[in-house]
Parts: sequence; structure tokens; C-alpha cells
Amino acid sequence: MLSIDLSVIAIFVIVWILVLVLTKVYFKPVRRIMRKRDNQIQQDRDATQEALDEYTKTLEAIEKDLKEAKTSAREARETWIREAQKEKDEMIDEVSQECRLQVQKAHQELNEKVEQLKKELEPRGQDFAKRITKRLLN
Repeated sequence: MLSIDLSVIAIFVIVWILVLVLTKVYFKPVRRIMRKRDNQIQQDRDATQEALDEYTKTLEAIEKDLKEAKTSAREARETWIREAQKEKDEMIDEVSQECRLQVQKAHQELNEKVEQLKKELEPRGQDFAKRITKRLLN
């Protein structure tokens, strides 16, 4: 049968003393350091996530501002093109009107010149007609 000896009890007590000493001297400080390290790692992860979220928000804001700036620039360009086209049309109208006036003026001057030449040539024409009749009749 099994007999319990004093040495077994002594070994049992020594092992428990060793466990208590190791727990107090080694395991508790190691666990504390590991907890601190885990906490630091979690804080770093949280800080990284916050930084990433802030970066994403900033990037979205920049993209939104860029999109608005592009839209604004496109609208401004289209406005300038419309204004330029309007000015071009007005200038073309002015030039066309001026050309029509010049053509009318030239036409009027030509008509006046024609009338003047008719008046000058009418006496000559009658004079030529008289000469021709004289020659034919003579």
C-alpha cells in the first residue's frame, strides 16, 4: 500500500512555496508587462484607426473641393464662351450693318453719278442726234 512519508509532505510544501515565490517575483511582473504591452498595442491601433479615419475624411473633403472647383471652372468657361459668342455675334451684326450702309451709300453715289452723267450726256446725245440727222440728210 501507499504510505505517505514526511519527505513527500516536505516536497509538497517546497513546491507550493516555489509556486508562490515564482508567482510573486516572476509571473505577476511578466503579466503586468504583457498587459501594459497589450494596452499600448491597442492604443496604437486606436490611434492608427483615428489617423486613418481623419486622413479619409480629409481626402474626401479635398476630392469634394476639387470636384466643386472643376464644376465652377467649367461653368465659368461656359459663361465666358457664351459671352464671347454674344460679343462675336454683335460685332458681326455691326460689321454687316456697316457694310450694308456702305453698299447703300455706294449704290446711291452710283445712281447719282449715273443721273449726273445722263444729264451731261443728254445734251450731247441731242447734239449727236442733230449732227447725225444733218449728215444723213445732206
